[in-house]
Amino acid sequence: MTDSHSPIFRLENVSLKISRKLLLENISLDISQGDFMLITGPSGSGKTTLLRMLNGLHSPTSGNVHYNGKPILNENLAQTRQEIGMVFQNPAVFMGSVRENLLLRQRWDASFLPSEKDTADALQNVDLAGDMLNADARSLSGGEKQRLALARVLLNNPKALLLDEPTANLDEALAAQILERISKLKHDLGLTVVLVSHQSSAYMEGISRNIQLDKGNITEH
Repeated sequence: MTDSHSPIFRLENVSLKISRKLLLENISLDISQGDFMLITGPSGSGKTTLLRMLNGLHSPTSGNVHYNGKPILNENLAQTRQEIGMVFQNPAVFMGSVRENLLLRQRWDASFLPSEKDTADALQNVDLAGDMLNADARSLSGGEKQRLALARVLLNNPKALLLDEPTANLDEALAAQILERISKLKHDLGLTVVLVSHQSSAYMEGISRNIQLDKGNITEH
């Protein structure tokens, strides 16, 4: 059992170089359980790269990434990724209904059998109507697709949420609505949330920690 005071994520002297380009340089960072962390910085600063490190989608060139006290790149990486839900800036929405998109995991995991109530609750948690289950997922608006991707992640009962520019290309009112929902989900479900954005002013409410990146380095913490 993990000590409630130990960090859920720990990065120790993490660097990443791809094709001779240094994307992250000597990053050391602890993220505690229950944190709502905002990562900001200009385009190309390493924000999304750092977020992907926390989901095991990038392997560091040097240094270590731990999740709940263990190396994140371990034999249970698939299980770990279920516990660490990630929603990308442009979430994947596949041909088929909203229900089929929510139950996408069943294509490779026959044991994944959420009830009808589970799927309806997942939609309700992100302010989508339960009667949308049979709608064509690709006909949804940009904001609805973002919320569908979030609902799909929530069906895995994650312990942490990694969000890459969740309000990009949305109008101000819808962006505020999504951020309010994320804050409520964090509170209601006891989640750890790490949110990447190129801006900071719109995200300050509910944020417990803020780090800034520039050229792969933490410049403010």
